[in-house]
Amino acid sequence: MRRTRPSPLGNALMACLIGAGLVATAGVGSASAKPNLPQIDLSEADRCDFIASPGNPLCLLPFPNDYYTVRDRSTRTGRRVNLHTEAMPANVSGVHIDAAPYNLNDGFSPGQPIVLRVPGIDGPDDLRATGAVPINDIGSFKRRRQPIVLIDAETGKRMPIWAEVDSNATSPEDVAVEIHPATNLHGRHRYIVALRNLRTAEGEEIPAPPGFRYYRDEVPSEQKPIEDRRPHFERIFRTLKRAGIGRRGLYLAWDFTVASDGNIANRLLHMRDDAFAELGDTNLKNKRVQGNSPAFEVESVSEFTPAQNPDVVREVIGTVSVPCYLVPDCSPGGTFRLDGKQRPIRNGTWEANFRCIIPRSAAGVGAGSARAAIYGHGLFGSDAEIRSDLIQGFANDHNFVICATPEIGMSVNDLPNTAGILVDLSRFPELTDRVQQGLLNELFLGRALIHPGGLSAHPAFHVDGTAGTPSVIDTSRLYYEGNSQGGILGGALTAVAPDFTRAVLGVPGMRFSLLLPRATPFDQFAAVLFPNYPDELARPLGYSLTQMLWDRSDPNGYARRMTTRPLPDTPKHKVLMAVAFGDHQVTNFAADIEARTIGASTHVPILDPGRWPGVDVLWNVPAIKQYPFRGSAIVYSDIGPVRPDPNDPGETIGTPPPPLENIPNREGEDPHGAPRGVPAALEMANQFLAPGGRITNVCGDSPCYAGGYAGP
Repeated sequence: MRRTRPSPLGNALMACLIGAGLVATAGVGSASAKPNLPQIDLSEADRCDFIASPGNPLCLLPFPNDYYTVRDRSTRTGRRVNLHTEAMPANVSGVHIDAAPYNLNDGFSPGQPIVLRVPGIDGPDDLRATGAVPINDIGSFKRRRQPIVLIDAETGKRMPIWAEVDSNATSPEDVAVEIHPATNLHGRHRYIVALRNLRTAEGEEIPAPPGFRYYRDEVPSEQKPIEDRRPHFERIFRTLKRAGIGRRGLYLAWDFTVASDGNIANRLLHMRDDAFAELGDTNLKNKRVQGNSPAFEVESVSEFTPAQNPDVVREVIGTVSVPCYLVPDCSPGGTFRLDGKQRPIRNGTWEANFRCIIPRSAAGVGAGSARAAIYGHGLFGSDAEIRSDLIQGFANDHNFVICATPEIGMSVNDLPNTAGILVDLSRFPELTDRVQQGLLNELFLGRALIHPGGLSAHPAFHVDGTAGTPSVIDTSRLYYEGNSQGGILGGALTAVAPDFTRAVLGVPGMRFSLLLPRATPFDQFAAVLFPNYPDELARPLGYSLTQMLWDRSDPNGYARRMTTRPLPDTPKHKVLMAVAFGDHQVTNFAADIEARTIGASTHVPILDPGRWPGVDVLWNVPAIKQYPFRGSAIVYSDIGPVRPDPNDPGETIGTPPPPLENIPNREGEDPHGAPRGVPAALEMANQFLAPGGRITNVCGDSPCYAGGYAGP
């Protein structure tokens, strides 16, 4: 990546020379009819778009951009990404991110941030002055004179977005403008980004870059690369005109194509279908367990007395055999080897660890069999999280046998390898490929849990731990519950799950490109990443780029297919999202996008009046009109505003609303764990995770509270 910054003295001198006619301009034809524009440096035009030139400080901006694609009739979109490694951001050692994994995509992410640099928009005040749609008023995207718009080129409709600046930049010249889709974009659609009538905080109009003015102002050029793109830009201008946006006042406009759902999900679906076919099940949509159980081994069984553990009678630890699709193996650092159709090639078998807890409610005399659930653990955690009092209490109170396996790729054993990835982002497939293998591990553990010949047939899963008593597992259906990272990755897992159709996602979100800058846990990773990628303008671009690979294991790549529009050979699903208002670790804004995209509804009132002033809370998420509710839902839980702690004078409790900037909430208490500890919320989850489950109104006519807060 090469960055050059124009000299102010050089710019002034060039302007004088052009004005005096002493430097040739790029125009041809009638000089009096067209403005004089400087020639554009096209020395890197084979890999860097020039529409923001001169003065564009970073190759690839604006991004995403169809300039970095080529036609390809073999793909579902008719295009293929065509990035060049030498144009990609480089680390402190000068090593550029390898473009090859990105070039297997047939388009860009349905939710990555749109990133560009606009000299003159150097902070939040400039963006507010220009009137761009803010995160707290997404509905203003429809305003007729909205200066930043995203248009579906096929329908002409505006897409809901918000615009912000990167508040983490320490220098005005490194401030990126980020445009975020407020609902995921449609796969295989082409979109046009248009910015117009931009102004600084002082009210000064920001002039369009000359590279773009060649097209906007219809200025002929002797430079062939410029002329070659002119027909394409004329099509963009015609589409914008039909959408009510004229050329005059445009600062910049360009287009990009979103990847197909199939391209994003292809690898994980192939692994799933291939692995389950080996078991003898080739119909994963019919919600029937067919074929054999995955092979497994029980390695240890621990019995507890009521004094030792009042909730759990037995813990079972073992391994389940899962087809491995990573090379050299499924250990940290492994990546996919793909066939000609971009499908991972089988590479032996991985023995995935698992841990299960059997509640006392399922092991008593005359007790009925317990519901079976898979649990997804927190950030870089492990299956041992099901030992927590909250999970064990939930299992016993509501009669669940709960099993977990490490979410490899983002488990505690992956931390050393992740540190290496942060030094060289060319290794990023090591993370997202292994996470996909981890999702398959969870699917296989789930199948073993509900297969009649699986775990339920082992004596450890019988009432008294011997084969002479009944199994404690109800094998009729599987359920999923995950928290934090498990609530995030659980969204992708849900979208491909054949054995469970109901999932509770605790403190969830999606789009790691959006989550990371707004998450306090990212601090420890930024301490490694930032020194290795010190260019502050390149960081938002890096988040946007990596989202294209993360989509294969992030719910962002699956959200439109998670519930009512399932992927091939996959049943429909219903989801309950339990959100902590003001969460320090998983921003509410990411959960809101997920809720809008999957078609969730919400409990009202969402929050107390005045709790989040100036914000249109859960914009465009419909209210639940009648209980019991049988669809998917998002429910906020609130621990209350910052206030004196009545039990500890001098201390405070509560949390403020999340900041509107792309920074974490660091004030007050972190409510991240609060929803899972509320009896009413646990009862809501219990009633949802059941045959014919539903969402009941456990909060009455008020918002849902947590952490001991009972309202103002």
